[in-house]
Amino acid sequence: MFADFKPEVVICCLASRSGTKADSEKIDYQASLNTLKASQSVGAKHFILLSAFCVRKPLLEFQKAKLKFESSLINSGIRYSIVRPTAFFKSVSGQLELLQNSLPFVMFGEGSTTCNPISELDLAEYMLDCIEDSTKWGKILNIGGPDAGMTMKEQGSMLFQVLEKKPRFLTVPIALFDGIIGVLSFVGKWFAQFEDAAELARIGSRLCFSSVHAVFRSVLCS
Repeated sequence: MFADFKPEVVICCLASRSGTKADSEKIDYQASLNTLKASQSVGAKHFILLSAFCVRKPLLEFQKAKLKFESSLINSGIRYSIVRPTAFFKSVSGQLELLQNSLPFVMFGEGSTTCNPISELDLAEYMLDCIEDSTKWGKILNIGGPDAGMTMKEQGSMLFQVLEKKPRFLTVPIALFDGIIGVLSFVGKWFAQFEDAAELARIGSRLCFSSVHAVFRSVLCS
């Protein structure tokens, strides 16, 4: 496909859907690397990568895979721009469905963790700006939304206000996830599917802004 169009600029937004070790290696690293090699083979001049703000402290498999590819890109010789955005506002949309069904807003601890979300449109415009803005070339670019960070509780309160519903919050102790992760990781030494489950639990506990809904939806809706 690249050979037919011979692009000068390639924007790569590949990301694994599950975040498990195998998927992260296949998509966040290998598929991205394949895209880079294909870009170079047709003479592309600029490779723009959508990464993630959270890779600064790599604790999860998909974060490690993204960093691994970032290193490959930096050392490839092609001009690059690596964009690391914070979470999208869309990440909280799953919670909206729960609230519409009169279920509580789920958060870890007291909901004091803050996030500075960025809209998808703003992110898209920023990445396109990387094409012609030379100040964004050869750099890792950490970006977030224009406003101060919002806590999980503030996000939930905002959704309840929009829906004109009385606020209801369900707090889940982080320690609960730590216990679940420990058990799953131990069993995962013999059964791979349990290690995948442990990694999903790690994602839920570390990236609570975007993962609460995915972790608890089936429980709350049953």
